[in-house]
Amino acid sequence: MHESQSVISLPPSCQSRVSGTESSVLWKEYDGENTGIAQKTHTANGTDQYRSGKDDDGKEGGIELDRALTSYFDVGDAMRIQSNEDSWEHSRPQDIESGTKEGVGEYGENQNEANGVLRKVFTNQSTGEIDLPPDGGYGWIVTLCVFLVMFSTWGCNSGFGIFLAFYLKSGAFAGANRFDYATIAGITVACGQGFAPFVVVCYRVIGCKPTMLIGTVFMFAGFLMASFAKSLWELYLTQGLLIGLSISFSYVPATVVIPGWFLKRRAYVIGISYMGTGCGGVTYGLAVNKMINDSHSTRWALRVLCISTTCSMLVAITLLKQRNPLPITGIRRWGPIWEQFKIVFNINVAKNPTTLILAVWFGFSLFGYNLMMYTLSSYAQARGLSAHDGSSLTAIANGAQAVGRTSMGLLGDRFGRTNTTTVLCVLLAVFLFAFWIPSHTFVQLIFFCLCMGSCVGVGQVMSTVLIADLVDPEAFLPSWAFVNAGPAPYYLCCEIIAQALVTNSRSNPYLHTQCYGGACFAISVILILILRERAVRLRLCQHAEQEGFELGALKDTGVYSDISCTHNYGLLLGNSPAKYLKRLTYPMKV
Repeated sequence: MHESQSVISLPPSCQSRVSGTESSVLWKEYDGENTGIAQKTHTANGTDQYRSGKDDDGKEGGIELDRALTSYFDVGDAMRIQSNEDSWEHSRPQDIESGTKEGVGEYGENQNEANGVLRKVFTNQSTGEIDLPPDGGYGWIVTLCVFLVMFSTWGCNSGFGIFLAFYLKSGAFAGANRFDYATIAGITVACGQGFAPFVVVCYRVIGCKPTMLIGTVFMFAGFLMASFAKSLWELYLTQGLLIGLSISFSYVPATVVIPGWFLKRRAYVIGISYMGTGCGGVTYGLAVNKMINDSHSTRWALRVLCISTTCSMLVAITLLKQRNPLPITGIRRWGPIWEQFKIVFNINVAKNPTTLILAVWFGFSLFGYNLMMYTLSSYAQARGLSAHDGSSLTAIANGAQAVGRTSMGLLGDRFGRTNTTTVLCVLLAVFLFAFWIPSHTFVQLIFFCLCMGSCVGVGQVMSTVLIADLVDPEAFLPSWAFVNAGPAPYYLCCEIIAQALVTNSRSNPYLHTQCYGGACFAISVILILILRERAVRLRLCQHAEQEGFELGALKDTGVYSDISCTHNYGLLLGNSPAKYLKRLTYPMKV
């Protein structure tokens, strides 16, 4: 706590309306003001409520639930808000007069925003009561199902580097070059991420399990037909397009189910489900390498993947259960389907600079991830190691991911998600430049894989929670869609660029590729620092409002003396370069 004795002039974009003991605090960004506080509209009813974690009526658990929801707001929550929106429009006048049954607060403009989000997400439309997730029970079976889905989709795809190394070394298809094989990896990732918004629309039209069954059919057909492929274009359509579509149609509906079962334990559960990617990479990477070495072909390896992934997906779909299924629009009328498209593909989110920065950051982070994972095995063989060593390194990196992805969410809760993401991006850039480039022996590469694997999944793990932190809940769904689909064309050329940078050097043919991967993470560091400054500015304005500063009404400089305040707002808030740099490095949990 510092005693403020200086002149404090805060951005006029922070507005306050005070009535008695209740204050409604709004943060917005206006044109022409370089404040960077446009990302969320917050409302605070009573300063002490957010400080103490309980309100005047003693509802201690309510605020913690609010924080848990807003901290781990997910796609399923956003879809439920959209589903309940019409019902709230009809019931709002009655709620204003009588209040809610659970005592969460009146649905008026002075209501606590977090409570409003809690109501809109978890209110049972038939009873009008808030129906919170059980944080356990059958939800653990659902978690296992999502683990299996991630194991069979992104986990299986993590082993594609083994296929790529075999294609490059053996020349399995006549006339194909390294760029042709690299295109397969790009198609898979671009479709897996780029079609995610379309899958959300499909989910709302036909439901969860039918959407996942479509993905399973794509997976079965893709692997099976790829095993019979005799020309390169057939491999593009099967191992590239169909497998990419299967990943998107499978993992998106599965992850949407988790928010209905967990709230307070959501961070742990999401971490467990993300472990499936690393575990799948270990299992399928080693198995594929063994089958390819035994048969000197990819045919039986692809057929075994077809059987194993399809069976895993069918088990997961059978056991997966939605706690409160969302109503579906059906396919008979085009109008409701078009409305879902307009909700998900809202181009206005592209006008938000935070969403744009998040999309570019996610693009570079995922590009660096794919470049490293797909290139690792072929790089090891280019440095004189065996195919078995290359597959072992890929498995070690995936095993480190299984631990690292789980830890990221817990570290984010402890130190702040933006802070954790910043540190991890810095470490990734250091690991690629300082560790990967000089590593050429098996032992050195093992150490690199352990370090890199523990951090490299930061883009996939942190992107959703960063959107939740920096974007208003009502804009979450289109922002999530834009962040996932926007960089998809860039993913298409990921491994193509990696192979184009390979030289004929005897010492290290992958040097330029490694430098490009490191540059991707270096750029992600710059972008996440920009996001951190905006998050710090938003948090500082929130604290200033809660401590009683009349921010919006001040046009002249105000002097506040003998007031105990948490931060020196006069030195931190403003548009000068010096204050920007102070916010950029200010020690705050964000």
